Amino acid sequence: MLERLPILWGHLRSLPPTLRLLWRRDYLDVRIIIEQSGSLHYLSVPGRLQRLVVRGGLVVGGALLAALFFLMATALLLQQFRWQEERSHQSIYAALAGSFQEAGYVDDADLSADDMLELARSIRERDMEVRRLVESATTSLAAENTSFKSLLGDSGLTEKAIKIIQSGDAMGGFGPREGEQPKLDRMLPLVGAPFLDEAADNRALKDIMLALPANMPVHDHRLTSTFGIRKHPLLGAPRLHAGIDLVPHTDDRVYPTKVGKVVLARDYSNYGNTVIVRHDRGIESLYAHLDRVSVTEGQEVDRNTVLGWVGNTGASTGKHLHFEISVGGYPVDPLKVIKTAQHVQYIKN
Repeated sequence: MLERLPILWGHLRSLPPTLRLLWRRDYLDVRIIIEQSGSLHYLSVPGRLQRLVVRGGLVVGGALLAALFFLMATALLLQQFRWQEERSHQSIYAALAGSFQEAGYVDDADLSADDMLELARSIRERDMEVRRLVESATTSLAAENTSFKSLLGDSGLTEKAIKIIQSGDAMGGFGPREGEQPKLDRMLPLVGAPFLDEAADNRALKDIMLALPANMPVHDHRLTSTFGIRKHPLLGAPRLHAGIDLVPHTDDRVYPTKVGKVVLARDYSNYGNTVIVRHDRGIESLYAHLDRVSVTEGQEVDRNTVLGWVGNTGASTGKHLHFEISVGGYPVDPLKVIKTAQHVQYIKN
């Protein structure tokens, strides 16, 4: 209260002279004589009480006057805001009408307010339906991405191998595939970031699995040796078997596990007659111990190309095909990789 006294004093100084005189006036004590039934009664009114009543009246009157001015100013401001709002509504109305006409919602822009509300309600319902569909699609993509990540986890591919496939810049890789679609536009207002993020992850995961070989090199076969540490059949010591061994039942023809380019087609050390095919994204496949080779280095091959025939050349203990897959020069388990890639066989190479 004390802090407000200087402000109050400033307001008092601005009062008209008469009011200031009433505020500053020194009031004398007043004695009022009242005669009642022949008796005289005296009523004393101290000057201090008179001063308090006058000053109180001035304060209350000033407050009421200030409130009146405040209410009048508020009413004027509200009226001005109402006019501005009406002009804004008219501008929005005209803009919406023109937009509806351009978008083909109406034949002309001569719309009533009810028509505008109905159109706006229809568009809002459509947008809500789109959002529901996007939300459902986001949930489906998230579930599919979880499944893809689980498959990649079971594929035996290391994090480094996955990065090599994603970048496509490993030695021997073809690089990113031609015709790759651009990234999704993140400016779509109804789609939203969650859907775009899940869609980007989904495309990246599919990209990885589509780059993996998805076919066995011989049609009819039995598996005689798996990937991993084993006792070497000739040396007798534990060694890493960097591929798998397949023995065909009837058809000895060997096919590429995926389209690519032949980078080696000759006798290759202990592998005997060998073909190495370079695929995209730094992936290569090796076919060893062939009886004979039917392709040449630099030749482009597809799934119908015969690379050669299963044989027993090189350091081999019997007729079989030694089959390897490597990523960036590092061997991976062909069985796991092919099983993972087959999950997206519905997307053609």
